[in-house]
Amino acid sequence: MRFIKSLIQSFYYAFRGLIKVISEERSFRIQLVAIFYVTLFALFYGLDKTQWAILWVTFCLIPSLEIINTAIENTVDIKVREQNPNAKNAKDLAAAAVLFSSIITIIVAICLFSDKEKLLNAIQVAFTLPWLIIIIVTVFPAFIFIRGGNKDKHNRVENKKGTK
Repeated sequence: MRFIKSLIQSFYYAFRGLIKVISEERSFRIQLVAIFYVTLFALFYGLDKTQWAILWVTFCLIPSLEIINTAIENTVDIKVREQNPNAKNAKDLAAAAVLFSSIITIIVAICLFSDKEKLLNAIQVAFTLPWLIIIIVTVFPAFIFIRGGNKDKHNRVENKKGTK
């Protein structure tokens, strides 16, 4: 019984961390929206099972590194109160990991979506009326989701700058 309680608690903490990164990290929300639209496009494109697996592995890479980047930033901020070149380097290196994986993901996407005939067909399907309406209707909610609320650390910084 103790094992099950411990397991449930572990999942609770993990989901709490996921909710925190979604609510406070604009970059993470941008990545989720990009995953949504690329998945939608991939449906039009017609990937095979192996290509879907490759796509989802790359989809997991960037947000996972973003979570690790956020954890490193938070840890450095706890430990270092003053300007410190090593703390800055740790944050920069964690951000570089996200950037590097983003570049690799773009290269993977170019490889996956490189069949010109399938690409043109997917674009034609995406611009048919029902899909075009769905895409247009989702853009505004996606923008609101990316913008975030007052919990977003970027909005808090902007709000603080505006009050000084």
